[in-house]
Amino acid sequence: MKACRFPDGFLWGSAISAFQTEGSPLKNEWCELASRGKIFDGSRPEGAVNFWDNYEKYIALMKEMNHNIFRMSVEWARIEPEEGLYDESALQHYRKIISAVSASGIKPMIDLHHHSNPLWLARKGGWCNRSSVVHFRRFTNKVINSLGDLTDMWLTINEPVVLAVTSYMLGLFPPQKKNIFQTFKCIDNLAEAHVAAYEEIRDAFSKNNWPGPKVGFAKHVRCFNPCNPASPLDNLAVKMHENIFNLDFFNKITRKTLTLDMVCINYYTSELVKFPLDREASSDLPKNKLGWDIYPEGLYKVLKRYWDMFHLPVYVTENGVCDDHDELRPLFILDHVYQMHRALESGVDIRAYCHWTTMDNFECMEGLSARFGLIHVDFDSKELKCTIKPSGRLFGEIAGANGITPAIVDKFKPDWHAP
Repeated sequence: MKACRFPDGFLWGSAISAFQTEGSPLKNEWCELASRGKIFDGSRPEGAVNFWDNYEKYIALMKEMNHNIFRMSVEWARIEPEEGLYDESALQHYRKIISAVSASGIKPMIDLHHHSNPLWLARKGGWCNRSSVVHFRRFTNKVINSLGDLTDMWLTINEPVVLAVTSYMLGLFPPQKKNIFQTFKCIDNLAEAHVAAYEEIRDAFSKNNWPGPKVGFAKHVRCFNPCNPASPLDNLAVKMHENIFNLDFFNKITRKTLTLDMVCINYYTSELVKFPLDREASSDLPKNKLGWDIYPEGLYKVLKRYWDMFHLPVYVTENGVCDDHDELRPLFILDHVYQMHRALESGVDIRAYCHWTTMDNFECMEGLSARFGLIHVDFDSKELKCTIKPSGRLFGEIAGANGITPAIVDKFKPDWHAP
């Protein structure tokens, strides 16, 4: 096979979220939800993988996998456990973590919000209350002025449309409501919160004379295809899904001015669409443990599309597969990295790839039973024993070689052929 080489300076790494990895009891919605037994496997985020105390162990394993970027988030409920009251010791601890990441030669990329709200905000109505925008702006100001000198890469909100739809339409994420009007109100407020946070970050960097930041948000993008490609109605349904799920949030935050310095894409799966709004999995595609279609070509399609729309640097901020025994992940990584390289060759300016996730963690709703990590965590061991999986070794060699080489394929997946 021909080697798939990436540009010099390309960033390879993985991503985590604070409440899914840090551990310890917190006054946030997810700890409260888990305390009521609402997580599918009965586990709780207080256990997680204790990244808060053992971050050095995990950073060493990242380094062993040749990471040069690491996407993490800060936990709002940890920093502001009560409205207007900030925990300075928590901010100082985040400084230690981020500094340790940098000292290892790994570039930190920081999320301000990753699916988790403090209880005091939830009790005010969460993102359905217009005041959430003001609260998030204030929180952003505090975090950036405390930590902004440590990295220039900031994400405001992770997967805002997923957050709104799963919280207020499907009724799965907290507060587990089903109200279409609240769904769209939540999206509107999240869009305003992104714009407010973008302004706060750029203003803080300017006032502190720090080099200009790169600011974006992480957008979960799905690849929609018609159930019947010959059906005008199914093709119309694809456009409807694209506009509502993939494009609407971008339109909201760029209506007045371009509040983006980079386009950050989370890509996992595709869906078949049937008019008017029905969605289903494909019978022809392999599935992960959660039943999601595995469709690597979709990554090429979404990267190309968003580059054509914005002509801004593109970062793959999440891409991964739920796979208990590491049977699917090696092929998944090779196929998706190949499609990313294909997009590069077609002119897309891609700067980074972050695999979801660094280590097995507490997954939203599934708890500890859904494994996405490059690192296996033994949740039954007192010390949470960690081992790099074969897929993590594969990923580490791809990162070290800055691409896929014949030697890597022969070593890890000799039957693999570029699609």
